[in-house]
Amino acid sequence: MRALVRGSPAAAGAPMLTRLCEVAVRELRMSGAVVSLMTPVHRAPDQSGTIAAASSDRARSVDELEFSLGEGPGTDAFLGSRPVLTADLEKAFDRWPGYVPAALDAGVRATFAFPMLIGAARFGVVHLHCSRARTLTDHDTSTSLMLTELATEIVLDTYAPVGDHTPADVPLLAPDYRRDGIYQAQGMLMVALGVSLQEALARMRAHAFATDQELAAVAADILAGRTHLEPDPEVAP
Repeated sequence: MRALVRGSPAAAGAPMLTRLCEVAVRELRMSGAVVSLMTPVHRAPDQSGTIAAASSDRARSVDELEFSLGEGPGTDAFLGSRPVLTADLEKAFDRWPGYVPAALDAGVRATFAFPMLIGAARFGVVHLHCSRARTLTDHDTSTSLMLTELATEIVLDTYAPVGDHTPADVPLLAPDYRRDGIYQAQGMLMVALGVSLQEALARMRAHAFATDQELAAVAADILAGRTHLEPDPEVAP
């Protein structure tokens, strides 16, 4: 698996995690693959994090749905420290009432999320998308677990310096600015409304849902002064 990732026909110099996503799509016959790095916040589903790599812009957009809506298989896999294998999203409306219709609209029918773990420590999720309903064979599951283990190894190796250098010969992360803008707008809203960070993010998500926008677009409008969310009215005695 390491040889497949290092020899991936992805663009020369592509981050190792991007190569891994490409291999996952090819070897497992998926429509998309994403590696997300996460940090739990009070063990709530609004954990902070970033998309470290994706097989395509479309796969990245699909994964952003979970952050925008605050629910989904990747979130559950991370918080529960266990794989979440969803063979048919049309049968999962009760579990993720917000995520499922958005994912189906984006052309996703099945998803398979594997947490990146070392003991009790969690680092993120390898999330695979498929455009048709399907289950994983034993071979597919073994391959997915190996890729998840390799993704965890890449993260740990890259952040474990040797002298003044890291052992990775290619960069780990691809640039991702969407979450940066969301976090900036979240902080701005926290100050403006006098609420917690979690409440600020919840307000942004609610506005995004009500106006049928992506969370990143709402954040950009808040930062540019085009959107102003009002504080709750004071309750009369």
